[in-house]
Amino acid sequence: DLSLCIKFGVQFGLWGGSVYWLGTDKHHRKYLQSIGDLTLPGGFAMTEGGHGSNVRELETTATYDIEKQVFIIHTPNELARKEYIGNAAVHAQAATVFAQLVTRGETHGVHAFVVPLRTRDNTVLPGIRIEDNGLKLGLNGVDNGRIWFDQVEVPRENLLDKFGAVDESGNYSSPISSQGK
Repeated sequence: DLSLCIKFGVQFGLWGGSVYWLGTDKHHRKYLQSIGDLTLPGGFAMTEGGHGSNVRELETTATYDIEKQVFIIHTPNELARKEYIGNAAVHAQAATVFAQLVTRGETHGVHAFVVPLRTRDNTVLPGIRIEDNGLKLGLNGVDNGRIWFDQVEVPRENLLDKFGAVDESGNYSSPISSQGK
């Protein structure tokens, strides 16, 4: 069944690959073993209903709360829902979520965050809504889903910070000299 190939690609290529390529050593130590042995099934939540894969126009936000030391992941409107996310409808316990990073009132463009979605017993976490995309023309063994976030808090360390970091005080830094690159 070719669906297995797609699920394999989502788990190891997209979910694992995003943690590997966008994260740093702390993320590699925390996640890669459990991604690799399938004890942490995941997804890659980039595509949105209103913008497809036009990454620069994504509307999901990740706003840093200095007092709590967390990013607040939020879907601001219906079209900003994550759409057709592989593994999301049934199996993903976490996902790399792409969102506009906001700190100290300034937006720094799209960044990636590890966001827990479900417990190990498959209970969807508070503030998260997941729906199955339903039957497709093919590859129905892939559990594509929609995801909405309602003020979901994730630790500051969940920012995959190889290309952009936020310190405890909310100061942003990046080795990339221009947001346009």
